[in-house]
Amino acid sequence: MYTIFAQLNEREFMESVSFDEMVIYLNQAKSVFWIDVQDPTDEEMEALQEAFNFHPLCIEDCLYNPNSPKIDEFESYLFIILNEPIFDEASQELVREELDFFLGKNFLVSVHKGHNQTIEKIMKRFQSDLVLHQSLKYQKGQSAKAMLKENLIFRNSDFIFHAILDKMIDQCFPVVDRWDDLLDVIEESMFSAKDPKSLLTQLMSIKRQLTQLRRLMGSHRDILSSLIHTNNQTVSKMSRMFFRDIYDHTMRLNEFIDSHRDSVTNILETYYSFQSHLMNENSQRINLIMQRLTIITTIFMPLSFIAGVYGMNFTVLPEKDWEYGYPSVLLLMVGVALFMYFFFKKRKWFQ
Repeated sequence: MYTIFAQLNEREFMESVSFDEMVIYLNQAKSVFWIDVQDPTDEEMEALQEAFNFHPLCIEDCLYNPNSPKIDEFESYLFIILNEPIFDEASQELVREELDFFLGKNFLVSVHKGHNQTIEKIMKRFQSDLVLHQSLKYQKGQSAKAMLKENLIFRNSDFIFHAILDKMIDQCFPVVDRWDDLLDVIEESMFSAKDPKSLLTQLMSIKRQLTQLRRLMGSHRDILSSLIHTNNQTVSKMSRMFFRDIYDHTMRLNEFIDSHRDSVTNILETYYSFQSHLMNENSQRINLIMQRLTIITTIFMPLSFIAGVYGMNFTVLPEKDWEYGYPSVLLLMVGVALFMYFFFKKRKWFQ
């Protein structure tokens, strides 16, 4: 499905331009077009290929997703693939929506599957800015000229692409801020939680998504670097300053991501250190218990031996008929037990 915006050279701004009208006015020097294609069909992409002479491999990339971010330079246009990161509230996961762009000197073709929030937001802004741009063109005075210079979104096709890309990058900051708040909550409740495993699962999920976003922003940063330094005629010198601003936003976003990844690592290391400390304490407690049980067993070994000797059923035992034999054996056993107790105590084998 096509949605075509057009600023024609000597005509009013047109939002409902047909594809055939767009082809007619395409070669006008000061005409600028934005063609958005939602859920592209083979027939629609073939029509675009015929009208703009796009490379067949680029058309194939638009029809068959997913693709990794990249930029391909051709003589009259640039083909750019972006992956917009979107946080899915239902699954609490980061998903990527592919956006494909053909950037020419006076046209921008955007291709995507399904509704895209960034494209829809730019379209709404686009409508109001274009009306303002059109009205300022017919006003006189310095103030109107100054406002016209500030309203750059429809000056050229690369400014339209800049607006989309800028909105896409800026929408990543709330996602990162969300993770920042969640990390603070996890850090505060990690050591008092009844079920720390669920918090660990959240931490690992955040770490994985941060890594995905970091890798994605790295690819977009490379694309922005190519746009800043390209000599292709589709990117004007003025727009390169605006792409450099988005590049700075990307670098700042990467700094936030790296900071959050370090926070996740620190929380995990602190948690594992705490668990290791608890395990050491338990191990020491068990060792102490085993030591005491061993000492008690050792003390009772000679007592068991003495009891075993005098419990034998022999008829001739020297102390069997002795009047004080029984209490003497008991005193002997008590004496042996006390001797061994004080011996272990002196050796500090137990406290």
